Amino acid sequence: MSVGFSQTSNTDSGKNMDSIGFQGNIAAVSLDNIFQLIDFASLTGKLIVQAQNNDGNFYFSAGIFVHGTLRVNPHRIGALLLENSVITTAQLEECLQLHEQSSPPQPLGQFLVEKGYVDPQYLDESLGQQVKRAFYESLAWQEGTFAFYPGEDPIGAVNQIQERIDHLLLEGMIYLDNLNRP
Repeated sequence: MSVGFSQTSNTDSGKNMDSIGFQGNIAAVSLDNIFQLIDFASLTGKLIVQAQNNDGNFYFSAGIFVHGTLRVNPHRIGALLLENSVITTAQLEECLQLHEQSSPPQPLGQFLVEKGYVDPQYLDESLGQQVKRAFYESLAWQEGTFAFYPGEDPIGAVNQIQERIDHLLLEGMIYLDNLNRP
């Protein structure tokens, strides 16, 4: 088993490694077990996961999942809103163009709300679904590394949720099972 509970003075990509609470290899300890540890120990902090084709940042407060992002997210908010027939392709394209032209960059959702295409509350719920799907996607990762940084908060996160990890693990297993059905 290759889980380390350490505090080293090395740096990795400019990140001070003094704050690592624990780290390890996903092949030795699966992410669902790491998420359960965070839940049972009521930990607060950031879990960074680096997999072969993606990586993610997941934040927890007293063992509750509050935010998560993937570097490569297959569930873009525009696609989720299209999938649920909330917006049209033309509306999405119009707002994507505004989003790409904005300086400084503004969130796509801001343009969708300003144009009246999406209700702000529905957008928040959809962003919450996007965050949960990032969590679910990571459950399928079989290789890579993880590191937990105690006490770190999701600074600047647009959408925070409050979800129990045990519930998300169950929902995530069902989600992944449905993806693998023919």
